Amino acid sequence: MAQKWIERTEGIVRADYAYWVGKYMDKFYDGLEKQKIVGIKCPSCKKVYVPPRKVCGDCATTIPLEGQWVELGTRGTLLNFTATKYTVSERRKKKNEKMTIIGLIQIDGSNTAMIYPILDAQEQGMKIGMKVEVVWNKKVQGTPNDIKGFKVAGGA
Repeated sequence: MAQKWIERTEGIVRADYAYWVGKYMDKFYDGLEKQKIVGIKCPSCKKVYVPPRKVCGDCATTIPLEGQWVELGTRGTLLNFTATKYTVSERRKKKNEKMTIIGLIQIDGSNTAMIYPILDAQEQGMKIGMKVEVVWNKKVQGTPNDIKGFKVAGGA
């Protein structure tokens, strides 16, 4: 099939496509589907990225797709948090009755952090540096939503 270039069009354009996040995130999502968190390690500076990336943010080394994967646990450290009554996953503001806590979590063994809800927690009980652990959704599909959020780890 030959490609056609459209230089100008008027009206509504429908763009059908399959969402693809690339080979690095594909492996990360494969791990989530197995309820595992995987990161990728820079071969030069040994920094571990979760979620993974192709180029190291510190030393600019291109990280090979094969041979650099690290399986990590499901516990991490709360680096920071905020509490809000606004839903953060929608395009428009929507105020809720219940306070939601959103945390910046660094998975043990990684050098980067992810943002997820902190479940079943009160703002007054939150402390930067506390240990948290993954809460998986009942049905995993290989997407970021496989992680429902994090809860304060037992004994933390």
